[in-house]
Amino acid sequence: MDNKVFLFPLNNSLLFRKVTLPYHIFESRYRKMVKDAIEMQMPIGVVPFSLENDYEDVICVAGIPHILTTYADGRMDIYITGAIKCKLTEFDQENPYKIYYYKTLDEDMFVDDVLEYEIEALRGLLERWASHFLQDINQRRNFSLTLDDPEVLVNYCAVFLLDDIEMKKQVMEADSMEGKIQIILKAVGPKEIPLGPFMPTLRF
Repeated sequence: MDNKVFLFPLNNSLLFRKVTLPYHIFESRYRKMVKDAIEMQMPIGVVPFSLENDYEDVICVAGIPHILTTYADGRMDIYITGAIKCKLTEFDQENPYKIYYYKTLDEDMFVDDVLEYEIEALRGLLERWASHFLQDINQRRNFSLTLDDPEVLVNYCAVFLLDDIEMKKQVMEADSMEGKIQIILKAVGPKEIPLGPFMPTLRF
């Protein structure tokens, strides 16, 4: 079953490369999917739920799940770290969860001098986010250490600083570091609102 991925459709959810996200699994088919993925070492791709139930040509990030807790009724808490970015190419089967063929997508993660300046600006925003939402000083310290990897930093910006799922999707799908940063800065950067011909421009 080379080049196949198990599919986990979720409302307003995406996975990013090198980012670890938690999931609570309660449906029996997805509990089986997690167990099968671990046993077979097959990645699970997280995609936003589609009413059309067709995921061909969808771009997603996938990774091998890890179980944190299993409850008496079979529910489980898991985490998945994004490992591969892939494009779903062809439906394979649904028994009882969807399986798709995929091709791996490459990205240009080169960081030049200009991008280093913008990455530091994004680091500052994430550090401010951490100071508000991570109360434990050790958590903040460990989180800060992960930001030494520019790809991790940029992807964490998408996860924590962007609320709109479509904007997150644009960042995930962008194939270069420059493209990802431009999308994020457009979403979270300074805004200007003209108040009229005789009024100053409001900046924030």
